[in-house]
Amino acid sequence: MNYSDAVAYIHSASKFGSKLGLANITKLLELLGNPHKDLKFIHVAGTNGKGSTCSYIAHMLNAAGYRTGLFISPYVESFGERMQVDFENIDDESLIANVQKVKNNIDLMLELGYNHPTEFEIDTAIAMLYFRQKECDVVVLEVGLGGRLDSTNVISSPLATVICTIEKDHMAILGDTLEKIAFEKAGIIKTGSPVVVYGANEQCTYDVIKAQAEKMGAPYSVVDFSSITDIRYHEYSYTFNFEKYLDLKINMFGDHQIRNACTAIKAIEACELYVSDTAIRNGLLSTKWPGRLEILSKKPLIICDGAHNPEGIRSLKNTLIKYFPDKRKIFVMAVMRNKEYEKMIEDIFPLADIAIAVRPLYDRALELDVLKQTIQKHCKNTYTFDKIDEGLDYAVAKADDNSIICTFGSLYYIADVKNYIRKMGL
Repeated sequence: MNYSDAVAYIHSASKFGSKLGLANITKLLELLGNPHKDLKFIHVAGTNGKGSTCSYIAHMLNAAGYRTGLFISPYVESFGERMQVDFENIDDESLIANVQKVKNNIDLMLELGYNHPTEFEIDTAIAMLYFRQKECDVVVLEVGLGGRLDSTNVISSPLATVICTIEKDHMAILGDTLEKIAFEKAGIIKTGSPVVVYGANEQCTYDVIKAQAEKMGAPYSVVDFSSITDIRYHEYSYTFNFEKYLDLKINMFGDHQIRNACTAIKAIEACELYVSDTAIRNGLLSTKWPGRLEILSKKPLIICDGAHNPEGIRSLKNTLIKYFPDKRKIFVMAVMRNKEYEKMIEDIFPLADIAIAVRPLYDRALELDVLKQTIQKHCKNTYTFDKIDEGLDYAVAKADDNSIICTFGSLYYIADVKNYIRKMGL
């Protein structure tokens, strides 16, 4: 087995769909020697902001000297991003060896009558093996979907549980109300493990999470965003105060990133690990996260954002209105058909001067004619391109010094956008 074979084997499991439940991952990890039981975790769930919050937490732990594992989904440019140690992607040799080990034990599972694990369950098992091999002090573990029945929930007693924003997404799986979705995410709460909750959710979600925390005897707190003061904006970065911390600085763009950073700080405090004020400051300062309001080029000004649900689109829209009020807006959008694309488009495309619809090479991507027809209801200057590079060529050709090109709608084509920027030398 080589690297390409290993990644192909992982992706081949996509045909088994996305099936929530812990029976398969529990059995697979048992056959692998339960590597997760030798690790300590900070477990992070939520609709949006999980990845950024995980990155803030991991950078602060790393700055404090802890060997830090980071498990995320999806990746942007290479599969190895899914599992990192001290911000180094899993190396090819380790990936190949662990995929082979997982494959051998899946074959055994099938002989024993178990179902074939899903792609995400395979990812989880590989990551657990790798983090134990690398002797991580702490693993920052991002939930894949929901929480209660997500394969990452095979762990027990994390150092802290973090629940970020809760919005209506994946409703066909998680439920059609905020209360139902909050219940699924609150399912990662474990007995006695402290719970830290993002401080700008609907009250109904707090009630659900608090009830679960009390049931599990888990200390519960909501991050007090009113304690964020003296916010100062610099070009695509911020300085601010939060509680006892003065003059914190982050280089992540978007007002919501300040709130994500503060949520991460409270998670660090809840863990009761020794992390100095200096490590907190240095960790926040060094945090970066690809594809989240990322500035790809300044001439022309191009940003990409992974916003793929109504809440993410709302944050993106508010950022564009606040920081680029007078710029001509050229939007490039691709979206998966299972998303609330009509609501997303209705919210943001009235801002657009030019709209460009593209379709990445994914079976789940929304068809171009449907995307165009929906966008045209809100922006008459709408164009479609079968190839992403051609759509970006058109956007760049139409841009001037008073324009911003913004690509969004899915994390699945950000790699194509970044490759285009590199190829064009922008």
